Amino acid sequence: MVNMENKLQNYRHGEIALIGINELPNGLKESNTTCIIKGSHGNDHLIDNGKLYFKNVNEFVFGYLVSKNTKLLHSDHGKVIENSKFREAPIKDGVYELRKQQEFVNNELKPVID
Repeated sequence: MVNMENKLQNYRHGEIALIGINELPNGLKESNTTCIIKGSHGNDHLIDNGKLYFKNVNEFVFGYLVSKNTKLLHSDHGKVIENSKFREAPIKDGVYELRKQQEFVNNELKPVID
C-alpha cells in the first residue's frame, strides 16, 4: 500500500499546473517576483512565501516553485481573504514544476499562451 500522506500533490489553477517533483534542477536563479504568471484575463497568479525560478524548458514547462508555507493568491479563485482583493489556496510544502495548461477551443486542443 502506498503512503499518500507524504506524496506531493499536483495542482491546477486556471492556466497553470503545479506538478510535484523530487528536487529542483541545477543551475537555476531565484526570481525576485511573486507573480507566477499573468492569466489570459489579465489576473496575476501570485504566491505568498515560496521561491520562484523561471526557465523555458519547452512550450509547456516555464519554471519551478519551492513551496514553504506558501499560498497561491488570485482575484477570482480560492478562499476569500478578508479585506483583500485576493483569494488564497494553500500549496503543500515541496518542489513543483510550473506548466502552462491547454484549453479546448472549437473541437481542438491548443497550448494556452499568456
